[in-house]
Amino acid sequence: MRYPLLLLSGVWAGCVVAALEYCIFNGLNFYAEAIGFFGGIALPFFVGASYEIIHRNDGSLSAYASGGLSRYFAILLPGAFVAFFGALGVFILTLIFTAFGGGQDDILMAIGVFWVFIPLVFFFFFYDTAAVLEEKKVFASLLRSVAFVRSRPFEVIAFYCACFILLLVLFVVGAFIGSLVLAGSMVFDPSLDINTLLNMTAEEQQALIGKDGVDLVIVLYAVVTGLFTAILLPFKAVFYRRHVQGVAERQQEAMMQEGVYDEKGRWYKYS
Repeated sequence: MRYPLLLLSGVWAGCVVAALEYCIFNGLNFYAEAIGFFGGIALPFFVGASYEIIHRNDGSLSAYASGGLSRYFAILLPGAFVAFFGALGVFILTLIFTAFGGGQDDILMAIGVFWVFIPLVFFFFFYDTAAVLEEKKVFASLLRSVAFVRSRPFEVIAFYCACFILLLVLFVVGAFIGSLVLAGSMVFDPSLDINTLLNMTAEEQQALIGKDGVDLVIVLYAVVTGLFTAILLPFKAVFYRRHVQGVAERQQEAMMQEGVYDEKGRWYKYS
């Protein structure tokens, strides 16, 4: 690998997920919340550092560290802004569902959350690459992400599909490896059907697979998360840098089409 320091983002994400899953499986919910919060707060450092060494074409440790520090707030603040409005949208949606009697329907609420966050993720997903690769400010990076997605919708959809396929492949491979390791140590009750397994609580699932099985699940989740993160960030940066060149020109052409030139060559914008 040309820039081995890019792997640090995956190592961090994997360690956070491993610690988070360990606390959840062991009933340490308070520590799980703290780990999730501080893990998320620190993640922009690794994201900014990864993009910065790609932007500078410099894989040194000094470039990585300085990039993570200098780009930290440029990535954290827009992300927090989007997350806040997403949470606000979910809260409003909860009030609406409650008013119409659907506030206790978990499936309906999950669908509502997806309806709020999917558009936000779809349009603002590239704000971090704009913040580093084009050195955009907080709100300018959000607007740049929207402009990029609107100008390259088919390419962006293909990118999202590729990411989904990558994540699916990693999970399938991880589940296959996990099933091979656990196959000789687990004896399933033949009376258990798929519905019973799906409706089991976390404690019942933990008792079924045993402590070794829980540890293996934690390791597999951590490895899958780490690999996906380590692959996603450079893939995203390369994709953005490859397709962003024509965005400004297309925007300029769109602006020019909203006006007209007179006989003296002067351009007037339509009101």
